[in-house]
Amino acid sequence: MRRGFNPDDKPTSLDFEQQICAAWAYFVQGVDQSTIAALYGVNQGRIAEACKAIRDALEPAKEQK
Repeated sequence: MRRGFNPDDKPTSLDFEQQICAAWAYFVQGVDQSTIAALYGVNQGRIAEACKAIRDALEPAKEQK
């Protein structure tokens, strides 16, 4: 049996919980996006999208203070 990279097994997006964890790692822990992307097996653009979505979702809460 041959083992190796199967492009069909690679995830193309993150679920909601993964997006939150990725944004937390980036904003709070200071882990760079390329490292987070490698951990989740996605490209850096997906991590950037997740971080932006979480940041945008939390900004209205900051303005109300």
